[in-house]
This record gives sequence, C-alpha cells and structure tokens, in this order.
Amino acid sequence: MPGRIRSVRLGLEVKPAGKACNCKHNKAHRVLKGEARLIVKNAGPASGENGYCGVCGEAMLAEAQRSLAE
Repeated sequence: MPGRIRSVRLGLEVKPAGKACNCKHNKAHRVLKGEARLIVKNAGPASGENGYCGVCGEAMLAEAQRSLAE
C-alpha cells in the first residue's frame, strides 16, 4: 500500500498584526498594530511563520494564481 499523499497547500492566513512589525519581503513596508497581514506558515513542525504586508501579500497571491493557471 503506498504512503499517504502529502498536501502541497501552504498554511496561509490573514490576521491582524498583534504589534507593529516589518514586512518579511520588504523591510521598508511597515505593518501597524491591527492592520491585516498575510501569515505564511513555514514547512516543518517547528519552523514558525512569516508575516507580509497587504501590498506584498497581494502580489504573492497573484503570482501564485498565475503560476497555477499555466
């Protein structure tokens, strides 16, 4: 019997920032407390997560959608 098929879906979530922070993609983009940000969970059980501002998050999701459409 073959092994379980792994999911390629990343852990994505949009949550308000708990405190002011910088975008992981562009340090010049500041995310203020309470602003929505895209959270991407890293692969692995203890790898943590990265937060992205709305501008970078939208660009990342648009690129992923274009890639899937090919």
